[in-house]
Amino acid sequence: MSLLDIYLQRNKKKRYDVFKETGLSQQMLASVNKKNVSSYSVKTIQAIAKTVNKSEGMVLDELLKLETENAIFEVFNTEDLLIALNNKEPYIAIKGEYKTQMEELAKTQLSDNETLGLELGSAGLVNILAEGIYQFANLFSTKDDEQKKIESQLRKYNIKKINESEFLFSLRQFDY
Repeated sequence: MSLLDIYLQRNKKKRYDVFKETGLSQQMLASVNKKNVSSYSVKTIQAIAKTVNKSEGMVLDELLKLETENAIFEVFNTEDLLIALNNKEPYIAIKGEYKTQMEELAKTQLSDNETLGLELGSAGLVNILAEGIYQFANLFSTKDDEQKKIESQLRKYNIKKINESEFLFSLRQFDY
């Protein structure tokens, strides 16, 4: 889980904002993003605090609380979705107006029962065939590279409708 990205997102900031405001390198922020809060350096906490205009103690408390609640990355636009996919977030909540854009993609996914039936009936060969067809179709697709990347990455996720304004994407490898 990318705790730093989730924390910054909830404070309407991004790692780039921390870099721009404090000069803390983006490589450092990327490596910190994958660690537990207990391993954050004082310099990192100070940089985050300066960026979100809070005290260091408050930032640390909020990060620790966030770590214990197993926060879900929330997505409201394509930029947020790309961040979540690059971080390989185990759970991604698609919310707001962006949910309506993702509905078409959700309609193309087979249910768990349908997928299981196909895989069992074909002894697993349907996955190989489907991947070949997908890659061939992508060669002739007129979609931009960003959209192709999103669709390719989202194939690794199960999509569940939570309510009328929210989808939950869960990484398939965590379902087993």
